[in-house]
Amino acid sequence: MDIAQYISQFFYRIRYWLLWGTLLVTILVIYITQFLPFSYTVEGSMYAGVSTSVSLNGTTASGSVVVSTFDNLINIAQSRGTHKKVSLRLLANAYTFGEEWHDNRYIQAKHYRQLLQQTPKEILNLVDRKDVNKTLANLTAYQQSDLENTDNFLYTIFNERGPFYSANALAGIKAERVGSSDILTISYTSADPGITQQTVEIVIEELKDAYEILRFKSARDVIAYFEEQVRLAQERLRVEEDKLMQYCIEKRVINYPEQSEALAILRYAVDDRLETAMRTYASAVALRKMLDEKMDVRAEIIRNNTNLLRELDRISTLNQSITEREIFVTDTMDVYSNQIKKDRLELKRAEENISNIADNLNEFNFSKEGVGINDMVLEWLRALVDEAKSEAELKVLQDRRRDVFRQFTDMSPVGTMVARMERSIGVAEDNYRNQIGGLADAYLQLKNLEMNTSNLQLISPPEYPLTDNGRQRLLYVLLAFFGSLFFITFYFLLIELLDRTLRDPFRSKRLTGLPVIAAFNGVSNLKYRGFLKACNRRAAAYCCRRLNQYIVPGRPTIINLLSMEHGEGKSYLTRYFTNYWAEEGMTVRVVEAGLDFLYEDNKDYVNAQQLTDFWQLNEAEETPNILLVEYPPLQDATVPLAVLKQGDVNLLVANACRLWRVSDDTMLQPIKDAMGEVPLFLYLNNADREVVETFTGELPPRTYVHNYFSRLFQLGLTSKKAAVR
Repeated sequence: MDIAQYISQFFYRIRYWLLWGTLLVTILVIYITQFLPFSYTVEGSMYAGVSTSVSLNGTTASGSVVVSTFDNLINIAQSRGTHKKVSLRLLANAYTFGEEWHDNRYIQAKHYRQLLQQTPKEILNLVDRKDVNKTLANLTAYQQSDLENTDNFLYTIFNERGPFYSANALAGIKAERVGSSDILTISYTSADPGITQQTVEIVIEELKDAYEILRFKSARDVIAYFEEQVRLAQERLRVEEDKLMQYCIEKRVINYPEQSEALAILRYAVDDRLETAMRTYASAVALRKMLDEKMDVRAEIIRNNTNLLRELDRISTLNQSITEREIFVTDTMDVYSNQIKKDRLELKRAEENISNIADNLNEFNFSKEGVGINDMVLEWLRALVDEAKSEAELKVLQDRRRDVFRQFTDMSPVGTMVARMERSIGVAEDNYRNQIGGLADAYLQLKNLEMNTSNLQLISPPEYPLTDNGRQRLLYVLLAFFGSLFFITFYFLLIELLDRTLRDPFRSKRLTGLPVIAAFNGVSNLKYRGFLKACNRRAAAYCCRRLNQYIVPGRPTIINLLSMEHGEGKSYLTRYFTNYWAEEGMTVRVVEAGLDFLYEDNKDYVNAQQLTDFWQLNEAEETPNILLVEYPPLQDATVPLAVLKQGDVNLLVANACRLWRVSDDTMLQPIKDAMGEVPLFLYLNNADREVVETFTGELPPRTYVHNYFSRLFQLGLTSKKAAVR
C-alpha cells in the first residue's frame, strides 16, 4: 500500500481523538493561563575592559585570560553566595520601603502583604523603617548569630522554593557576555517590577565588590606586606643611624676618615717640628755653653740680672703660647690669629728689651784679654733667647705629641666601631632599598592588573520596567495545541506499531499472512444504525461478487467457512450471502457443524477425505449451486484438511476487534501449508465503517461532509463529483 495513503487513513481513523482531545486540552490551558502572573524583565550592562586593555609594557591579555575572566564574572554573578547576599538586601529593601496598600519602586503592595504574612515578629522587630542600612545590618547579625538553625526564617526563606528571595527564584539571574566584546549583561525576570529592578542593581553592586576583592586582593595584600616591611626596615635603619650618631657624639667623631687622616698629618707635623725644635734647642744650648766659657764671670753676672731673667721668662711664655696656638688652631680662626700676632709683637719687644739690657752693661766693654765683648754679649743673649724659645717650644711639642698619641689610642677602636656600625647601616639600607623596590614592583603589578582588567564600569544601569513582558498566554495555548496533537498522534502511532488487533486489512494481512477478501460491518455503530442492513447487504454483495469467479457450473461450488473461535459471525454472514445469491437466482445450501453433521466423537469427520464422508445431501433436496459449509472453531475441533483442500474457496472469518495471538498462527499454519493452490482468504467481520468502505466504496447515508472526508481518506485531494454524458 502507498505510504501516503496509509498515513492519511491513519489520521482519518484518529480524527475524533485529534479533534476533541486537542480541543479539550487547549480549552483547559486557556482557562488555566488566565491566572498566570505578570512578568517583568530588567537588564543592565557592564564594561569589563579585558580584551582591549594594555599593560604598562604594551602587552595585551591572552585569549585564555579573557575567557577565564568572563567565566569568573559569570560564575560570581550566578553563585549561591552572591544570591544569598542579594536575597538579604532585597528583604531589607522590602521591609524598609514596602507599603501595604500602595505600590512603589521597591515592591508591590500585594507582594509586601504576602511577605508580612509569613514573617515572624522577631524579624519585624529588626526593621528600621527610616534606615535601610541599619535594617540590613540587623538582619545580617541575626543571620550570622543563628546560622545552624534550620528554623531560622532567613535560612528558610532562602532555601525554600518561594518567589523573589529564594535561591531557586534567584537562579533565574542570567549573566552573559555579548559576543566577543567586553560587555557583560545581567538580566532577571520576575513578577514584581520593583524587585526585578532592585535584584539586577544589587547583583551588579555585589559583582563589582566581589570581583574587585578576588581580582585585586592578592596584589593589595602584597602591597600591604611590602609597606609593613618598608616601615620596619626604615625603623631598623633609623635605629642604626641613631646608634652611630650617639656613638660619634660620645667619641666626638664628626668624620672619622678625615679626622684620622688629619690626626696622622698632625702627628707627622708635630714630629717634624719637634725634631726641628730639638735641633734648635741643642744648638742654642751648645752655643750658650761655649759663650759661657768665654765670658766666664760676666756671663754669670748677666744671668743673675733681674730684668734679664724677667724678660727671658716672658720670652719663654710668649713663645710657648705662640707655639700652642700655631699647633692647635687654624689660620681661618680670626680671633686666634690676632692673638698670635699680638704675642709675636710682645715677643719682639721682649727681645728688644734684652738688647737694651746688653747695651747698658758698659762695665763689660772689654774682656780680660782686652778684647771687646760687645758683639759676644749680643751673641750670647741671642743664644740665651734661642735656648729659652726652643725649650718652651720643645715642651709644647712634647705635650702635643703625647696628646696626639693619646688621641691615636682613643681613635683606633672608634674606627672599628664606626665601620661596624656603618656596615649595619649599609645592611639596613640595602634591606630598605630592596623593600622599596618590592613595594614599587607590587604597585606596578597592581597597575598592570588594573590596566589588563579594568574595574567593572556600569554602562547601562537597570531601569524600572513600566510595561510587562506579557504573560505569554498565546505561547502556552499554542504549545498545548500542538503538544496535544503530537501526543495523540504519537500515542496512536505507538499503538499502530505494537497493537496485534486485526482491525483493518493491512494489519490483518501482516499478522495472519492471508489476503483479506472483504470486510463486513459490525452491529455496534449507533450513528448509522438505521442504515445497518443496507450497509451489510452492500458489503455482502461485494464479497459474493468476489466469490462468483470461483463458482463452477454443473456442480455445487463448495465454500468453506472457518473461524478460530466462537462468536466470529459465520452464521450471520451466511444469511446475507444466501439472500444475495438467492436474488441472483442461485440456490444455496448451508451445512452447519453440530446441526447438519457431528464433529465431536465422530471418526468419520476426523478421517474424512471428502465432504460426503460426514455429510450427504438428502435425495429430496435440490442440488444447490453453492454449498456454504460452516466448520467448528479451530480451537475446539479438528478440521479435515483433505476436505478443505477439495473445496473451491476457503474463508477464515475473523472478528476485526479480536487479538491475533501466537497460538492463532500456530493453528492456522498447517491449513495454509495444506491448501496449496486452493484459495484461502481472510474475511473481517465487525469492522469499522471506514474499513468496509475501502472495499465497497462509500456506504449510505451519502452526505456532503461524509463524502468530503471520505475523499480525503482516499487522498482525493483534487477530485470532483461530476457526471459525464
